[in-house]
Amino acid sequence: MKTVCKIIGSISCVLLMFFSCEKNESIHRDSKVILDKLLFSGYTGDTIRAAITYGSSDIKKLVITKWVNGEQVPGYGINVSVNSMSDTYEFEQEIVVGDEEGTLIYTFSGYNAADKLIDASDLAVSVTLTDFGRLSKFDWKLTAQTTNGESTTTDAMLDNVYRLNSDLSWEYDWGNPAGAGMDVLNQYCAWKYIGTELKADSVYLIKFGFLSNIPTIDKYKVLRLDDTSLWIQTFMDLSWLGEPYTEKTPVVEKYVAIPKSSDFTPYRGENPANYNWASCSPGNY
Repeated sequence: MKTVCKIIGSISCVLLMFFSCEKNESIHRDSKVILDKLLFSGYTGDTIRAAITYGSSDIKKLVITKWVNGEQVPGYGINVSVNSMSDTYEFEQEIVVGDEEGTLIYTFSGYNAADKLIDASDLAVSVTLTDFGRLSKFDWKLTAQTTNGESTTTDAMLDNVYRLNSDLSWEYDWGNPAGAGMDVLNQYCAWKYIGTELKADSVYLIKFGFLSNIPTIDKYKVLRLDDTSLWIQTFMDLSWLGEPYTEKTPVVEKYVAIPKSSDFTPYRGENPANYNWASCSPGNY
């Protein structure tokens, strides 16, 4: 029993030391690459900030690499010249969509003048994907539509794919142009996200009708959003159809999330260059 208690006590001490060190100092007090924090948590779109100082005059260069799930991110690397131990490097990096897909680590490696590794320290980042990030991470394929509670899904709709870009532009691949109908007459412009940092309330889709420079803004309430599906609702004036339709007839559309693919083709079957009759400014609607 005493042995078990000792083991539990030892584990508790290690955990206590780890979390107390997170606050403002490196776990390794004799580290030559010293971070002001070893852990960071945030949302996609947040900025990671850390201050790096040095515990050895031998360090002449700092190299920063990025790792996700143990794999080094290709093409990512920052080299910083170190002139003296009094230097401080302020690291800043935006958390991007994809960082949440595994364990995210930034490694800060100090090298001497001969490019020999002196020491290295890691910054571990816990990432939460926001609804904005979720919407821009996937393409969204229409799978069902109901109007006033009744199914109005047609076969021609089932190849419709929407792409909401992180720069607030949006694109539309209507699939077979033969079934696209009036969709081929619109210039697709921008989208607007309404909601909190974590949760989407509504999505607005901005487009221009045929040869019109006045934007049409379709407003959709987000009923459900996760990594697999999106449910949105709008209201349409269908009173001209008579009962039971009204000026605010509810239309609900369901989408499934699909990986972004090179097969996605905006204005499929048409020349995209012909769809530029109105000035579009994503982020300004």
